[in-house]
Amino acid sequence: MNFKSTLSAILGGCVCALAVGAAHADTFLLRMGGGHTTALTYVATYDGFFQEEVTKRVKEETGHTIRFITAWGGSVAKVDGAIEAVQKGTLDIGLSPIGFEQSRAALLNYSAMVPFTTADPVLQGRVATRMLNEVPALQESMEPYGAHILSMMVTEAYGLATNFDWTTIDELKGRRIAMAGTNAPLFLPIGAVPVNLGIGEHYQAMQTGLAEGSLFFISGMEAFRLKEVSSTFTRTGFGSLATFVAFMNEKTRAKLPEDVVAIIDEVAGEAALIIAEKSAERDKAVAEKLESEGIIVRDLAPEEREKWARSVAGLPANSVDGLKDRDYPTVDVLKTYIRILGEEGYTFPTNYQF
Repeated sequence: MNFKSTLSAILGGCVCALAVGAAHADTFLLRMGGGHTTALTYVATYDGFFQEEVTKRVKEETGHTIRFITAWGGSVAKVDGAIEAVQKGTLDIGLSPIGFEQSRAALLNYSAMVPFTTADPVLQGRVATRMLNEVPALQESMEPYGAHILSMMVTEAYGLATNFDWTTIDELKGRRIAMAGTNAPLFLPIGAVPVNLGIGEHYQAMQTGLAEGSLFFISGMEAFRLKEVSSTFTRTGFGSLATFVAFMNEKTRAKLPEDVVAIIDEVAGEAALIIAEKSAERDKAVAEKLESEGIIVRDLAPEEREKWARSVAGLPANSVDGLKDRDYPTVDVLKTYIRILGEEGYTFPTNYQF
């Protein structure tokens, strides 16, 4: 269904988007979108499993009908605009890579504040679910934007695609690496040069020489054709992060019947688990495919990983300082995150003091 034409009809009064005010209404239209495309696991899961299961269960369990209009790839909200779109009601459900949303979702970025976390998306997925359930401050931080967190979803493990071979972090000094700006503090201490670009721009940047590397998931080698401009993918140990978030407009939730909201929440939780499992599977499958095609895929040596971790050991404290004026319980959130990771079996390569 064409989103723009449908949206015009809605605004023109031909379709009642969210016709939930009337007691007899049993058809609800939900507008869902985000800046990334379905090439990424979390978007593909919401476009498929989430949409299909919500529609099916609502019909079977409540008798109501849910219709979705989807707008991926930035057609309504860019990667840094999903929360605003949800807040304004342009989207009822918005998927956001919150590394681009520091002004609104800073506290939710806790997993990126403590570098070199677990590279296992399934483990990180369990931690993310526990964090959302056990740390009320995360949900409360989004109340000013009228946004409810449906789920916090994990990324695949981050790594570095480069057009040059390297095995030590000293070899990254002076090298230009394309990345989201929030990741720059990981590279500045080792002398690399961050180039702030969205993933859709990394291919061209490497093709033209603006960048010599790309910080992203190994699946980006396929999904964004980075293997055409890269010779090596190094699993750096930065880990899988809980930095994909599904938000829902609070007013939309308030207008929907409670049983419909319960189903949406239930499926969102299931989708988060599926995303973690698929991310782990995709990491392995893409690595095997790339190696068969002659791309070097390696893990950064443990001693280099520890050296890099020590060089950025001050990042958690810097994050705490940077959020002092936001009245967030940042220290408590980070300590809880580290504690839960430990309970789930992960130990960081260095001790972080904050």
